[in-house]
Amino acid sequence: MKANTLFLGFAMLVMGAAVFASSWLYHPLPDQSYGSDTMPRLTGLFGLGIGVALVVQALRAGQRIPALTVQPWLTDWRRVGGMVAAAAGVLAYVLFSDQLGFLGVAVPLVLALMLLRGARPVLAVPVAVVISLAAYFLFAGLLLVPLPGPDLMSLF
Repeated sequence: MKANTLFLGFAMLVMGAAVFASSWLYHPLPDQSYGSDTMPRLTGLFGLGIGVALVVQALRAGQRIPALTVQPWLTDWRRVGGMVAAAAGVLAYVLFSDQLGFLGVAVPLVLALMLLRGARPVLAVPVAVVISLAAYFLFAGLLLVPLPGPDLMSLF
């Protein structure tokens, strides 16, 4: 898929401005000369700079934003369904992870996405369990990310 540089430049400007503006809402860290707003602010400024550079480059090249066209992959219901299912999975995780825990949402989510992509159930079930457990131990054990649900790391 070929993207228009002018369109990408404007998109970077919008995203950079949104990140920069939201960074002003973060609270400062006590006894620190820099705070939780530092990296988002720098990231937003970087995005703004990239956006300006892309827009200037595109305008010098004489580009214009093309009319909206539907890409051929958007007519394939399996691809669109996969994207919708992935977004619905993220929404389901946000809504239900506090009640069901990480594994209570991750296992059915991975299983559903595998089945949607055509995996055989006899293979999809154990793979979903192993992948979910691996993700849990990676994030909770190695990276020390607090995940919702029971603390399985206390078993080891």
